[in-house]
Amino acid sequence: MISDLTYKVVAYSDLTTVNGDDSVDWAIEMLQLGHETPSLLILAGLTKPTNQFEVRDYLKRALDELELDEKTGDDATLSYCSYYILKISRGEEVKRNLAAVYEFCRASDYEKNIFDFYLLHWAWDDLDHGEEYNHYWPDANRYSIKQIVIDVAKKWILENEKHYAQQSI
Repeated sequence: MISDLTYKVVAYSDLTTVNGDDSVDWAIEMLQLGHETPSLLILAGLTKPTNQFEVRDYLKRALDELELDEKTGDDATLSYCSYYILKISRGEEVKRNLAAVYEFCRASDYEKNIFDFYLLHWAWDDLDHGEEYNHYWPDANRYSIKQIVIDVAKKWILENEKHYAQQSI
C-alpha cells in the first residue's frame, strides 16, 4: 500500500506545481505505512517550509529506493491530477478538490485529459450563484452537481488508471 500523495510527488521532475511540503508529508505517510529507506527518513525529517532544491534530491532518491516510477509528460499530469480526482471519487471535499483540478487545468493550458473538471467547476459555480441552468454541464442542477462530479471522477479513474498507477510495494 502506498500513500495517495505518491501520485503527486512522482510528477515532481516534470511539474512545477509539486510542493516540497507535500513531499515531506508523503514521506511521513509512507513511513506510517511501514516503508522505510534512508532517504525517506531524511525527507520525513525536513522542516517546513522546505527548500525545494533540498527536497528534490531526497525525493528522487526515496522514489528510487522504493522502486516507484517517476512520471513525465501526460503521465505526470494524469498522476498529479489523480491525487485530487481519487479524493473526489470517494466524496472527500469534492468542491475543494474539484477547484484544485480546475486550477491545474488552467495552469496547464486547458489540458484535454482533465478539461471535464474545468467545465464541472464552472457549472457548479453558476449553480452556486443562483443560476437554474448552466452552459457548462447541461444535465447538472444544484441538487445533482455534486454527484455528477463524483461520477465523472469515478469514470475518469477507471479510464486513466493505467497511465498513472504505481506498482504495489
